[in-house]
Amino acid sequence: MTTEPAMESVEAFTERARAWVTDNLPPRGDESLSERELQAPLFDAGFAGIAMPNKYGGAGLTLRHQQAFYDVAAAGYRVPTLFSVSIAILGVTLLDTADEVLKRRHLPRILRGEERWIQLLSEPSGGSDMAAALTKLERDGDDWILNGAKMWSTAAMAADWGMCLARTDFSVPKHSGLTMVCVPLKNTTGVTIQPIRHANGVQAEFCQEFFDDVRLPGDHVIGAVNEGWNVAKVLIAHERLAAGGAGHGYGLTARSEGGGGARTADPAVLVKAAQQRRSTVGLRHKIADAYIERRVSKLANERIATGIRIGALEPGWGSIVKLHIGMNSPRESKIALAVHGCDGVVWDGDEPIAGNAGEDWVISRGPALGGGSNEMQRNLLAERLLGLPREQALDTGVPFADVLRNRRENK
Repeated sequence: MTTEPAMESVEAFTERARAWVTDNLPPRGDESLSERELQAPLFDAGFAGIAMPNKYGGAGLTLRHQQAFYDVAAAGYRVPTLFSVSIAILGVTLLDTADEVLKRRHLPRILRGEERWIQLLSEPSGGSDMAAALTKLERDGDDWILNGAKMWSTAAMAADWGMCLARTDFSVPKHSGLTMVCVPLKNTTGVTIQPIRHANGVQAEFCQEFFDDVRLPGDHVIGAVNEGWNVAKVLIAHERLAAGGAGHGYGLTARSEGGGGARTADPAVLVKAAQQRRSTVGLRHKIADAYIERRVSKLANERIATGIRIGALEPGWGSIVKLHIGMNSPRESKIALAVHGCDGVVWDGDEPIAGNAGEDWVISRGPALGGGSNEMQRNLLAERLLGLPREQALDTGVPFADVLRNRRENK
């Protein structure tokens, strides 16, 4: 009888990781290497997917080890952040819901940075109702044929694969007839991707996608046919944690003192901006507020992630993380405008992106919408965690085909 080797302690892991980081990663701020050039050696050394199983390319350790790597071992060094969505949201969703074929095929490539994944959920006609998807997935022999459109998909132009929620059965209620499928996005016949222009006037990372008779192999389905809503719920739970830099997303997003947010609202940046102004009356309190908010947010995110990891909290608690980001983004952008003053809105007209506090303020409402609006997070918290009654829904239990017919007749 063989016994499993004891898991490496967090302390021993941190010491080993620090030695490797010192020899192999550039200092923070050194942009000489691309994100992919950083991700590959990180994977080869066993420091990508730290809390994911060995058999899928991970290190087989815990989220505590991952936290120690980014907080201690890699402190002061540049780590790749480009693959945060691929790993902490889509990769972990594959880990939780996909069959062995898909997990063994894609997870090692995702962790090494060879595949970049995105989610394909929102649709032009769906608003915030993700379950009202009209994109169709139909059987054709052993294959599937995909037709429809998706929207607001971040980094679709650069992605290799998309995790797409599509409708396979219109005769059942809307949540019951959905299937999740993985779609290759590069050089795929029938796939068209168009970028969307941002509110600040520049081309955004967001895109819209069109699928015209896209043929997909039968084994590209994630989870079971007509059970895509269950996969989508897992995905959204991971997204809310990752948005706050918690769960498997810990350390994978761009870091600043106290957590995420606009660079111009980083407390360290605010202090420097205030020092350059003649008068700092009232600014110190604003900077202190920004620092406290980020610091408390970081600690709260860690507490929620730990509670979910040990089973003390339901995954739905991730909605608190997401709601706070949506509420705090406009608030801290206003603080940044007040501190930066005129420098925060100056633009000479030659730069495609100003990169100042004014520009950050223009797009500060984005986090309140993307990944589920603030109102959706409040509903989730009220209904699923606090046990309050749901709002009345007229389409509950009604076949989706009838919902669409009633919608057309009542126009």
